[in-house]
Amino acid sequence: MRRTDYLISTIRGLSRNKKNPGGDVAISDEEILQALNDAQDRMQNLLCANKNSAKIFSTQRIIPLVANQESYSVTDRVLLNKQLDSVEFSASGLLSDYVKLDKLNVINRDTNTSNYLIGYSKRGNQILVQPTPSVGSGSLRVQYEREVDDLDVRRGKVSTVNGLTSTGFTSLVLDSSADAYEDTTLPINWSNIDYVCVVDGDGKRKAFNIPVSSYNTGSNTLTPGTFTFSTDVSETIVAGDYCLFGKYKTTHSQLPDSCERYLIHYAVLSLFHLDSSADFENQNLILKDMEKDIVLAFATQTSEVEHIPQLNRFEYF
Repeated sequence: MRRTDYLISTIRGLSRNKKNPGGDVAISDEEILQALNDAQDRMQNLLCANKNSAKIFSTQRIIPLVANQESYSVTDRVLLNKQLDSVEFSASGLLSDYVKLDKLNVINRDTNTSNYLIGYSKRGNQILVQPTPSVGSGSLRVQYEREVDDLDVRRGKVSTVNGLTSTGFTSLVLDSSADAYEDTTLPINWSNIDYVCVVDGDGKRKAFNIPVSSYNTGSNTLTPGTFTFSTDVSETIVAGDYCLFGKYKTTHSQLPDSCERYLIHYAVLSLFHLDSSADFENQNLILKDMEKDIVLAFATQTSEVEHIPQLNRFEYF
């Protein structure tokens, strides 16, 4: 899918909201970004509601077990804070030892301790393993539906990374493109953001959710607050990467490419609404047809031959 600034340019053309010769606009890029993110959320929810076995947003996370600790959380964006597909347990932490845990009702909660787990229950976004592990070895492998990252535009290009180690860095120096976001009239800018994300030229995550301690507008130097790179996604930063504002941000939508047209026309509809345009109703009909088309296509199962799930593969008849 194309980069967000290209999508914004297309949206401005279709909605007749292009910038005037002075660079002024009636509707800001931030408002269009909000419409794009609203469109992403709606489309992902519609696709996941179909319960298609393809699981196009599925990913996994390995969580080390801690002795005498019952509760564990997935430190990521679990869709709707609930969409877990499976929880597996390995007593050794080895890939060959993982076994599927049964999902239990929290009313069956067992706080006894043991070396081996038999199941889990959920409480909010927490996974309560049953029984509580008595030793600090082993791990959980959690399969879950991940909420796609929010969209943003490039806010500045990394020129220099100072104090880079395997766990973090001491400061980032950005190029002059970052100066474009020093307008204090904007809703968000370098002077008041709390977090940044860093991606490569294709929007791939390099480092996420970095707290900002300070930003020097004279030297374009960002100093982070206390943080550590996530070890499970091998985060790092190099010159040529791009900074974005906020948590869990990217410049390229993680929805399938066929959803690009939906994001564009959803944002166009939002702009027509803001403009009180007479084109709103026609655009709404176009969007509804497009939405049905995409959801129906994704609801269709793939042509792969699926076998009936066997709960106990060592059981023979």
